[in-house]
Amino acid sequence: MTTTTIRDRLVSPFVMWVIVAGGAFACWRWLPHELLWPWTVWTGWLIVPAAVNGLYFLLGGLWANRAPARSAGSVERLVTDGVYAKVRHPIYSADIFLAWGIVCFHPATWLAASVAWGTVILIGWMKLEETVLARRFGDAYRDYQRQTPMVVPRWFN
Repeated sequence: MTTTTIRDRLVSPFVMWVIVAGGAFACWRWLPHELLWPWTVWTGWLIVPAAVNGLYFLLGGLWANRAPARSAGSVERLVTDGVYAKVRHPIYSADIFLAWGIVCFHPATWLAASVAWGTVILIGWMKLEETVLARRFGDAYRDYQRQTPMVVPRWFN
């Protein structure tokens, strides 16, 4: 078993969500609240595929990680089946899909900016985790990276 270094422990979901929430609050507070496009029934329906996709990855990721690790460095085994065969980060993918689906439902400027901010932070966090996982699992993880998309699944392969 590999020891966990301080760099491995810096991947903290709490810190990530504080950064996301802080950015979302700033967007809500200082950006205009007008809609980017007029809301219509068809834009509201865009949330349905986003919600279905998001819930699939959220529930699948939570099921696969019933006993979540404290950090990427404490992950004991590489999971590559189930939802992890579709995307490498199913829970973050679910967060992103659900958030953008909400923007389609309520396309306010501040909300779109908040979701864009959150998406950037989540992708950055995924890259941090992947650095640790590649160091921990070596070629097995690099092969997994080549075969499996990070966020957006290839449903029809």
